[in-house]
Amino acid sequence: MDRHDLSRADRYSIHGGCPVRQYIKILAVIFSVALNVAFLVGYGIRTFGDRPKFVFEELDLSKDQQARVEAGSDRFLRALDEIGDKMIGAHLEMIDLVAADPTDRQAIEAKCQEIRAVRHSMQSLVVEHLLEDKQVLTADQRTKFFALLKSRIRAQAAPGPPWLPVGARE
Repeated sequence: MDRHDLSRADRYSIHGGCPVRQYIKILAVIFSVALNVAFLVGYGIRTFGDRPKFVFEELDLSKDQQARVEAGSDRFLRALDEIGDKMIGAHLEMIDLVAADPTDRQAIEAKCQEIRAVRHSMQSLVVEHLLEDKQVLTADQRTKFFALLKSRIRAQAAPGPPWLPVGARE
């Protein structure tokens, strides 16, 4: 064997003639993919595994109740998205009005009226949705449902303007 043949033989593995460098690259890719998958699984468990339950997940609903609640929730969320978009738009327009020079107080007051009307429509939508859900639940489920809602509202409530950090509003 000459020197050229020896170095060529050293570069190949004994398992099928695949170059050692290529074999190492393949192992590195497999190892990298395995690490990424492990990271994503760990991240997913931390992110989604500890999420708070939706109120209805805590009520032991029957299959029929689940179907009725889900149908109503889909309609409600679509309508809520539309109203939410209107609310965001109105608030952005309000900021533009307040920032404008000269200040147009009549336009600001008109925008306040518009925001109040959008809030009223949102509140009406929420109340109507709660009344629909109430009809699906048993008496015990209704008691638990409204207690959970009150508890969550108390836990999330923070007075003050939205630009202040939550801790500063308490």
